[in-house]
Amino acid sequence: MTREVKVGIIGSGAMAAAHVIRLQKTEGCKIVACVDIDPERATKLASGLGAAVYKTVEDMLTASEVDAIFVCTPPFARGLEIPAIEKGIPVFFEKPVALTANRAKEIERQVRKSGIIESVGYMWRYLDVTDQAIRQIQESGPVSMVVGQYVDAFWWPKGHWWLYKEKGGGQVVESSTHVFDLIRFLVGDVARVYAEIDNLLMKQINPDMTSEDSSIVLLRFNSGAMGVVFSSCASRNTFTGGSVKLIAKDVVLEHGGHSKVLRIYKTNVIEEHRSQLDFYLEEEKVFIDAVRSGDTSKIRSRFPDAVKTLELTLAANESASQKKAVNISR
Repeated sequence: MTREVKVGIIGSGAMAAAHVIRLQKTEGCKIVACVDIDPERATKLASGLGAAVYKTVEDMLTASEVDAIFVCTPPFARGLEIPAIEKGIPVFFEKPVALTANRAKEIERQVRKSGIIESVGYMWRYLDVTDQAIRQIQESGPVSMVVGQYVDAFWWPKGHWWLYKEKGGGQVVESSTHVFDLIRFLVGDVARVYAEIDNLLMKQINPDMTSEDSSIVLLRFNSGAMGVVFSSCASRNTFTGGSVKLIAKDVVLEHGGHSKVLRIYKTNVIEEHRSQLDFYLEEEKVFIDAVRSGDTSKIRSRFPDAVKTLELTLAANESASQKKAVNISR
């Protein structure tokens, strides 16, 4: 019989709801607690789950027995999970893992000290087409150039935390982070960035908005490869999509991110592979299995690595602010 894993959810918004849908499909997993500073929101998420509702993490840890927690709070509320980490409870973190490098490193120190099982929600790493891309790079590399994009429709209602950079981190840190992370996973770490980031259109709709709607980030990798990532959230009811295109010695690859499509371009040949995997479900199953077995070998995004992705996106923000290239060292 599969050992039951009891899960607590911290933060009860849209991302929590997306995880709950998949956790209900995960064998041997039971959601027993939902935490939110807004009891009404937590109650709505817990409805039909038989889960208890709490206002704080400390209340949950006192009253409920949990085997793992999912951190689904907005970025400005990262760190509420530290009491659970200190108790040695495994944690699944949503991205970005923090808003500042100092906060991320504080959480990382607690993670290392406790030795907990942990995973971070960079779900594109779990796609089978990502594995295919890695094999193609190994066979036909090295990669010389990378072009990434994250184009989204503007959908946030007035007052939403994403609109405010001090709460969400801005476009590069909160949204385009998936593209930067996949690029790091496929090509390796970045040595230097230069960025131009601004709000050119959407501020007209939300005058108090402090997050950006347009960004271009130039990358120079440790390997010598070059890259660029461009992002926009101003594509209203038009084109949307995230992708990473890699130009290598004998192949060009186009990874479609959320579309789960990989196109492989070789001399006179174009192949297209479509994944049928639910990447959210895959990352959750791997994490829950690791909690149950203690074997973390299948977890593809660990906390220290996610901190590197955060540092890259923060360096882009720093570059745009200082109007100069920023070297990345760790």
